[in-house]
Amino acid sequence: MKLPIFFENSQIPVILSYVSPIEIGAISLGIFVFSRGVMSDGTKMHETIHYKQYLELGFVGFLILYPAFWFMNLASGLSGAEAYFQIPFEIEAYANQHDPDYMKKRKNFAWLAFI
Repeated sequence: MKLPIFFENSQIPVILSYVSPIEIGAISLGIFVFSRGVMSDGTKMHETIHYKQYLELGFVGFLILYPAFWFMNLASGLSGAEAYFQIPFEIEAYANQHDPDYMKKRKNFAWLAFI
């Protein structure tokens, strides 16, 4: 089985958008990726990068650090959406989502370079 596992046309991103600072188009939850529509190759790459970040941090570590970075960004005076875009996990994923070879050359814990 190839991981992560993608689920398109899901209501999960729609529902989670009610409590998110951004409108969620797709979201990685462990080995599962849910999107509100059909995913582009760029979105699949973005979410695959998050899957690798989950693996590196033992899933629980990612779920602790992700909101911690968001709250630290909020505390620095950024808006909710700005704080989201400054999360190191998101910076790495957005910077590399259009590189089809990124996962072949990505080093473990590459997101640390974006702190």
